[in-house]
Amino acid sequence: MTVTRRTVSLRTVSLQTVSLQVALDRIAIDRAEELTSAVRDHADWIEVGTSLVKRYGMPGVARIVAAAGGVPVLADLKTADDARTELTMAADAGARSVTVLGLAAPATLDVAASVAAERDLELMIDLMELDAAGRARVAAAVPATAVLAAHVPKDAQTETTDPAALLGDWALGRRLALAGGLDVHDVPALARWGDVRLIVGSSVTAAADPTAAAAELRAAINLIQEQS
Repeated sequence: MTVTRRTVSLRTVSLQTVSLQVALDRIAIDRAEELTSAVRDHADWIEVGTSLVKRYGMPGVARIVAAAGGVPVLADLKTADDARTELTMAADAGARSVTVLGLAAPATLDVAASVAAERDLELMIDLMELDAAGRARVAAAVPATAVLAAHVPKDAQTETTDPAALLGDWALGRRLALAGGLDVHDVPALARWGDVRLIVGSSVTAAADPTAAAAELRAAINLIQEQS
């Protein structure tokens, strides 16, 4: 099977791309390393989920970076304060992207943007629990290089969860990510948003064959790219 991924500078805002991020959460670090090796050929990003960051710290992030074999790694810090310290630790561990909560103070978002620029990190703003006005406010305040993540939190996910329902005018022309119970069936609806990242967790990591599940997502994304 031919694997097609698009690689861009973290400082470049690309348009009309759909990418795949596989999130590792609520598992042991040894299993996370195994899964990283199993899916990395089909993923654009590997995410060290918040539960892994809290349990294993930056040494755990570094282990996933090593297992990723060059695929960039996002550390899902969900930083709410002291952004310089937390983002610097993640960068030193080899992470290429970090998350900061949109609920954080404007000063924290400003510091995070500065550190991201200094360290050539991608900055992802997790917009969970912000209302429509809050999402628009944060989108207007952060750099165009930041990824804006529409996220339905784990505890709020249901069978009808739809992170895309959180998008609005603020999302047009921006780098986006969607997270919250997504799987391969959600891929066809993504293309119209332009530069959007599909963040998937258990639909890959809890699958009977994680490699096959990731390959199915990659094939669906490649089909979207070919048709765009």
